[in-house]
Amino acid sequence: MFINDRLLYLELHKSGCSHVLKILNSIPDFNGKIIGKHNTIYEVSKGQIGNLQSKLKVGNIRNPWDWYVSLWAFGSMKKGGLYEQLTNKRLANKIKNPKLFLRDSSEWRLSYGNADNPDLFKLWLKKLLQTNRNEIHEFKRVHKKAKLGLLTTRYLNLYNYDFQTKGKDCYTNEDFIAFDKDHNFIDFFLHNESLDSDIISLLHTLKIPEIVTNNFRDSTRTNSSKRNAYQDYYDDETKQIVQIMDHLIIQKHNYSF
Repeated sequence: MFINDRLLYLELHKSGCSHVLKILNSIPDFNGKIIGKHNTIYEVSKGQIGNLQSKLKVGNIRNPWDWYVSLWAFGSMKKGGLYEQLTNKRLANKIKNPKLFLRDSSEWRLSYGNADNPDLFKLWLKKLLQTNRNEIHEFKRVHKKAKLGLLTTRYLNLYNYDFQTKGKDCYTNEDFIAFDKDHNFIDFFLHNESLDSDIISLLHTLKIPEIVTNNFRDSTRTNSSKRNAYQDYYDDETKQIVQIMDHLIIQKHNYSF
C-alpha cells in the first residue's frame, strides 16, 4: 500500500504493482510512504490512512487468464505466498491433520514445475479453482456455493468495503456484480496490459508536472517469471473454468481470452 495526502494505492498480486510502487515512491516531493504489502484498508490503522474519501483510490487489474499463468509460473520458481501456503511442510505442525496436509502439499508441489509445461498448469488450475478449494484460505471467507476465482476473491477483498463481513451471503455472479457495484471504492484502475500509458494518465490526473512525468515514459518493467504466452497453457475446459469463476472481472473490465 502506498499512501500520501492525495493518493491511496492498493496492490493486487501479479499485476505490475512493484513497477507502480517504484514509480510512485520516486516522484519528487510526493511525500508518500509504503505500508505493508498487498494489504487491505482494514489491515492498517485509520490514522495511517487519513481521510480516505478525499484521496484518489487506485488499484491494479489484469486479464484473469494471464493472471493465473503468471501466478503459477511464479510458484513454479518456489516463490510467492500461495506457493508457501500450499506446499510448506513446516505448516504441518500448526494444523489439525498434519498427515493429510503433507499428502496434499506433496500433490501441490507436483502441480508446479517447468513453466513450459501446460499440462502441469492445467492440473494446478483445476486443483485451485475446482477440486481443492478448501485448501485455499481465501476461499474460506466466501459462501461454499460460490463459483468464485482466486483473482476475483482477492479483487473483492482488496477493493470493496467490508467484503469479508457483508459479502458472505453472496454466491451467484449476479450477487457479486451487485456487491461490487455498491461497495467498490477504486477511482482509477491500472491495467496490466496498458500499464505504462495508464500510469502516465494517473500522473496527469494527479497533476504531476510534465517534466516529471516524462521521466517515467517507457520505463523498464521487471518480469517476475519466465513463461510463454498465456494462451499456450489453456485448453477449452480450463479456459471455460476461468470464464465462469472470474466472470465479474471479465465482464466489468471487458477482458477476453
